[in-house]
Amino acid sequence: MSACPGEALSPPSSSSSRSASAAPGTVDFPCGPGIAAVPVRVRYTPLAVLSAAAGLDAGGVAVLNSALPSMGTHFGTSAQNLSWAVTGYALAFAGLLLLGGALADRLRRRRVLVWGLGTVVAGAVLAFVAPVFWMVVAGRVLQGAGAAVTMPAATALLTSVYPSGPMRSRALGVFSAAQAGCYGAGLVLGGLITSAVGWRWVFAGQALAAVLTIVAAVRWLPPGTRRHGARLDRTGTGALATAIVLIVLGADMASRPGGGPGAGVLLTAAAVSGYLWSRRGHSPGGDAVVLDRSLLRLSGVRTATAVAGAFYFCVTGTLFLLPLYLQQVRGMSPASSGLAILPVSLAVAMAALVSGRLMKTYGPRPLLASGIVLTAGGVLLWCTVGAHSPYAGAVLAGLIVTGIGQGLAFPALTATGLRDVPGHAHGTASALTTTALQLGSAIGPTVLAGAGQAAGAGERDALSLSGFHFAFATAASLLLLVGLSATARLSKGTQSG
Repeated sequence: MSACPGEALSPPSSSSSRSASAAPGTVDFPCGPGIAAVPVRVRYTPLAVLSAAAGLDAGGVAVLNSALPSMGTHFGTSAQNLSWAVTGYALAFAGLLLLGGALADRLRRRRVLVWGLGTVVAGAVLAFVAPVFWMVVAGRVLQGAGAAVTMPAATALLTSVYPSGPMRSRALGVFSAAQAGCYGAGLVLGGLITSAVGWRWVFAGQALAAVLTIVAAVRWLPPGTRRHGARLDRTGTGALATAIVLIVLGADMASRPGGGPGAGVLLTAAAVSGYLWSRRGHSPGGDAVVLDRSLLRLSGVRTATAVAGAFYFCVTGTLFLLPLYLQQVRGMSPASSGLAILPVSLAVAMAALVSGRLMKTYGPRPLLASGIVLTAGGVLLWCTVGAHSPYAGAVLAGLIVTGIGQGLAFPALTATGLRDVPGHAHGTASALTTTALQLGSAIGPTVLAGAGQAAGAGERDALSLSGFHFAFATAASLLLLVGLSATARLSKGTQSG
């Protein structure tokens, strides 16, 4: 049996011997072409564990969305400052993702995954005990750092365990659907927990879920191998991370009244840091430091990066604002607003499963384009809602339409980002796409909240109805402009490497 790229794998379970790399209490798990010969339970348990690890990111964002209005009331902070509970997470996620991808491509992937999950636990504990709002933000930053390590390792493990072809397409569909399911569960649980015992216990639930995932990962995932001779340049890595962070801070400052000059300084500093990284693009021995720039010459990687940024600017920004609209304008409770948003996750989960199957026949390009149009169209429906519009009208229709769009686009986006990428670089390539995703996630809430407040602020710094409408229209327009133009340049025959 052949081993998977980047993995040190044991013989099939029928063998009497165990791999020397397998720790006591773990399962010897064959991957690659030989995976089809193993029992169904063993074959798909790693997928369940990896989906749970990735779902902690999606669920962690969603579970907090329902709790944010209560948190804002508790600390007395404005909508734009409150957005930093989301932006701080995405800031660390985006800044450290490429480093996480490099670690996943160089070290034992299961160990990297466990490190990341442990950091998520630490951040949740810090936010749970926070006496002031900015300590919550610090905990979210720590959680974002953990997710930046977890996600590339999970994606790299997925592509090494499941071979290229129909099985990987199915696995990617399940992987995306599971994240959508976790997002939906997070919306409901966040509202229920906040209404029942308070927003702090949302973080306690996150910590428990991460601990359970660590236990399952050690039990069921292959450990992988360490690649020797691949060095990381600390200066170049730090320069790239600094550039990403400064871009997010600059966008936040630009969205605030009178913030233009300061934003210009930050973005200039980001350009300098980016130039420093580009000058140190490779180590003296020729190994890629944290990002091999040759990946940026691949059309699939470039397309996935551009679309991911615009997509999550729209999705994360609007799903940050929608609970605020439901609670502040319509007067819903946290539990009710969480249940109200649940249909989007159900739609994402069902559409992602269908997308994984359709991608085998049609490829990712038409699914990506359709997903962009539907997602933007669903958001535009929210521009028609009023203070007393029935939930079963534009609000629900927008949730379903945008959910179907997201479900179609997510697996296609993942496959596009891995197009023509060698197996040993899947961790870095997936991290590049997810970095763009997190940049969009970091910028979206604060920029759209700032745009909405500029268009129309209500009482106590809350957004007015016209402010919500303007923010929704801005998000949808940007997604259509950037997403469709990038997808149009993608060739039809896109396959993941």
